[in-house]
Amino acid sequence: MQTFLGFTGRTGTHAGEREMHGLTSTHSDEAAQAAPDGDSIHILVLTDRDWTHPQGGGTGTHLHEQVKFWLDWGHSVTIVAGGYPGALPIEREGNLTIKRIGSRTTVFPRVIMRGQKSLEPRADVALEVINGITFLTPLWMDIPRVGMIHHIHKEHYVREMGGAGKFAAAALETIPLKTLYRDTAFLTVSDSTAAEIAEHGVPREAIQVAHNGVDTSSLQPGLRAEVPTILYLGRLKKYKRVEFLLDALDLVPDAILEIAGDGDNREAIEVEVARRGLGARVRLHGFVTEEEKVELLQRAWLNVTASSVEGWSLVALESAACSTPTVAMRVGGLREAVVDHETGLLSDTREQMAANVQRLLLDDDLRAQMGEAARLRSATFAWERTATLTIEAFRDAMAAHTPNAKSGGLVGKLRG
Repeated sequence: MQTFLGFTGRTGTHAGEREMHGLTSTHSDEAAQAAPDGDSIHILVLTDRDWTHPQGGGTGTHLHEQVKFWLDWGHSVTIVAGGYPGALPIEREGNLTIKRIGSRTTVFPRVIMRGQKSLEPRADVALEVINGITFLTPLWMDIPRVGMIHHIHKEHYVREMGGAGKFAAAALETIPLKTLYRDTAFLTVSDSTAAEIAEHGVPREAIQVAHNGVDTSSLQPGLRAEVPTILYLGRLKKYKRVEFLLDALDLVPDAILEIAGDGDNREAIEVEVARRGLGARVRLHGFVTEEEKVELLQRAWLNVTASSVEGWSLVALESAACSTPTVAMRVGGLREAVVDHETGLLSDTREQMAANVQRLLLDDDLRAQMGEAARLRSATFAWERTATLTIEAFRDAMAAHTPNAKSGGLVGKLRG
């Protein structure tokens, strides 16, 4: 079991793979040497959670898969992230260092107060991962910066916090982006999110779309379940609207629902399952290992997500690699991750989603046709391309950068 740079017990090593810097690597020796042009650089990553975090999710996978290539290409990476129970404050392996400060919420003020020189004085460039809260880097960091946004969290805040979410979104995301980040180069995972970022005053030409990749060496078609099986794979949050999936079970009496993942909305889901008398047809797995995840994706007849906010949906791509089509809501990056009526079905209402699930579960030929189309399309998405585009964005930021301030944190700014 990998306990540091793999997925903390939630990943496996497949036949023929080799370990690079503690990260499971499926790259050939030729690919490992085929780094983008230029000298090696030291990358500082600021994020609320790294891939070993229990709620690492798509953010963790997105970072993990790119870091594997960056290290193969000879770059150094320092990740500063929030900690969690049982996590070590500092871990090093090869050219990779993970520093954990505070929690997912307190990491922001602690990083801001300490500053770049205290965090990693050797860094050449910084990647700021903005998951609804910014690190306010324009105020205190003076090395080249690139921002990374998976999706705008305004609606997420409202769904999770109600009316108070509007104020939280404004203070933590909207106002900082509109007032401080207009001159920041951004990466994102979909055209949909790019448009949302541009609505915050960032020039569209400063936002580059680098789609997620998928590891087709481990994610491949496998043995299907014998009974109609729906899969939800992800965090259990209010905005994920997992309860929508229960409606489909009413339309297909012999179907079962597999729910893999955990989160603070699990209890509410368990209560709703019990209220509907669906306990025998809904399986809540909690966190699963990487091997268990692959098996669930392969056995599922459909991958389904009712999320109200998605920058892309990595699971839609992973399920596609297993020839499992997706039924989803027509929101955000899901409109790009799923090709409607080709690799799955998009839905405009809760009722339509249930009907779409029923349609595909009952139509074996259509489901197989969409599954094969999804698999073929998934092969066009590669993490190596994502990692390459990010390195290119770093080099562009470094070339355009003009030092003009200190980098000793907000305290240093105030003192200076």
